[in-house]
Amino acid sequence: MARRGYHHGDLRATLITLASAHIAREGVETLSVRALAKEAGVAHRAAYQHFPDKDGLIAAVLTEAYDALAERCAAEAAHAKTVEERLQAAARAYSDFSAAAPQLFLAMTGPRVNQSGAHKGLEAALARAWRYIAGPIGEGVDAGLFTLGDKRTAAAIFWGGLVGVLSQAALGRLKLKATEREAFVDVVASRLIAGLTA
Repeated sequence: MARRGYHHGDLRATLITLASAHIAREGVETLSVRALAKEAGVAHRAAYQHFPDKDGLIAAVLTEAYDALAERCAAEAAHAKTVEERLQAAARAYSDFSAAAPQLFLAMTGPRVNQSGAHKGLEAALARAWRYIAGPIGEGVDAGLFTLGDKRTAAAIFWGGLVGVLSQAALGRLKLKATEREAFVDVVASRLIAGLTA
C-alpha cells in the first residue's frame, strides 16, 4: 500500500475514523493501533505518537461518539417542553444512535474506558451527553414529580433501564423491527418515568 503524506493533525483524525469504522464492524476487542497504522499506510511508530496505547485511541473514538449522541439528544429535545417529553426525547435519541451504530453503542455503554480519568476530553463529552438525562431528572426531583429524592440515583435508574434494553437489542437478543422500534422505546421510557413517580 502506498504511504500517504500527512500534515500535522491529519493522521490522528484518520486513525480515529478508521478505529470508529473498525469498532462499528467488529467491536473494540480486536482493535489494534499497529493494524490501523498499516491500514492508513504509515509506520506504526507514527501512529503511536498520537495514540501510545489502544485505550487512548478508544477514548478518542468514544469522545466523538458521545458528542454525536449529545447532538442527537439536542435535536430530539428541541421541541420538548415538559420533563417527561425531554426524557422521551433522550430515549429516542439513544435508540436512534444504538440502531445506527450498535457496536459503537456497546463500546460506549460497556466496561468503562478511562478509569484513571486521564482522558479529560472523554469525560467532558460523556458529561455533555449525560446532561440530557440528568438535567430533566434533576428538575423533576426538584419539582416533586419524582418520589425518589436522590437525583443521581433517579438518573441512574432511568439511564440503566434504557441502556439495558437498548444493549440487548444491539446484541441481537431483543429483536426489534425498524417499524416498531420508536413505539417500543416510547413505552420503555414511559414505564421508567412512571417507576420514578411511584
